[in-house]
Amino acid sequence: MLRTLLVWIAILYRIQAQSASFPLESVAVEGTALSKEVVLELAGLHIGSPVDQAAMEAASRRLNETGMFESVSYSYEPGPKQGYALTLKVPDPSSLFNATIDIPGVNDDELWRWLATRYPSLDHKVPANEAGQQFVARKLEEHLGAVLEGHHVVARLETVLTPGGKSSISFQPDPLPRIVAINFTGQSELTSQELMGLIPKDVREQGYTDRTFRRAVELNLRRAYEERGMYRVRFPSITAQRESGWSVSVTTSIEEGAKFTLGDVQIVGDKLPVDAMLKAAKFRKGQIANWTEIQNSIWELERPVKRMGYYHAAAKPERILHDDQHVLDITIPFNLGQFYTFGQLRIVGLTPNLEAQARKIWDLTPGAVFDYDYPRDFFPAFFRSVDSRQFKKFNVTMQKGSGENVMDFVLTFEAR
Repeated sequence: MLRTLLVWIAILYRIQAQSASFPLESVAVEGTALSKEVVLELAGLHIGSPVDQAAMEAASRRLNETGMFESVSYSYEPGPKQGYALTLKVPDPSSLFNATIDIPGVNDDELWRWLATRYPSLDHKVPANEAGQQFVARKLEEHLGAVLEGHHVVARLETVLTPGGKSSISFQPDPLPRIVAINFTGQSELTSQELMGLIPKDVREQGYTDRTFRRAVELNLRRAYEERGMYRVRFPSITAQRESGWSVSVTTSIEEGAKFTLGDVQIVGDKLPVDAMLKAAKFRKGQIANWTEIQNSIWELERPVKRMGYYHAAAKPERILHDDQHVLDITIPFNLGQFYTFGQLRIVGLTPNLEAQARKIWDLTPGAVFDYDYPRDFFPAFFRSVDSRQFKKFNVTMQKGSGENVMDFVLTFEAR
């Protein structure tokens, strides 16, 4: 009977709790790295304040709306002082995005440290949900105050399109500060006007963030210098000076370094037609090591190998810089990939007579080594006997054939 009485007391207590307020005696927090104080602040709860079930539901809802937890649930029971003992179960989010803070004029590392002191999971990462990202944006906005000059902080999703690329979140002011001037210091090889012309128009017009501008500098200015053999070029600092009207003037410092000439080129790999490869590449040894020209030569270098059936063969050049001599040597290992054979020829758009003539000239037979560049030889031979002016256009495509590592060619002609 005593046990039954206690059960009824507990039931009556819970029924009464739905409408009656009692002091919040204690709170236990489970599942999160956040401190209890931070969780209580987010929930809007205070030890000693009167609460009822509606208040607990509201606190649970506030926690859920932050997006900072995987889920939110709670339970409560009578406390020793006839108040409530509340337990909040708030596991940290299981899915996080990498994140950057792209707010001009602030130290992003210091901001991440500030965030992580209160919210340990926010260490260059944020919850992979919109509510959590908006929560972080609001916290940054509140913390930075006057720095933003009344502008809001927004969370922008950045998706990497390359294989294996992961989405990330960038926190930026909205709108971004306008770039009103671009300056350079330390240069002599290129003029300021030439350098500014290398910064893409969309980067200049979309507004300023340190990360975006530095990426544009590294991609575009470095390439221009490496075309002049200047492989040790550095951009030690990029500074944005705040101007009136939510705008900035940007200054990039440059250390150009010495010019390098092209030295030895070594091809690494077994059973490679090295002589044919070097002949196709036409490296300009002893001349200024123009990296764009060198890359074009490496692409030409691949062609003889690809014509041997290694359609996916790819060179992976490695630079060796000799600073004492200002010479660039290159080692080129090869990844041959799978070996392919030729399957069949399909022709679209020719009359029966012309198709028969084309097949007579085409001498790549099924089962032969797949020569991806063979159509380059075929078309001149075909058009020596057929007037090409009767065609509006013609092209060739490659398709996977039947069988393992088999490729087909499809020739398409469009008559005028």
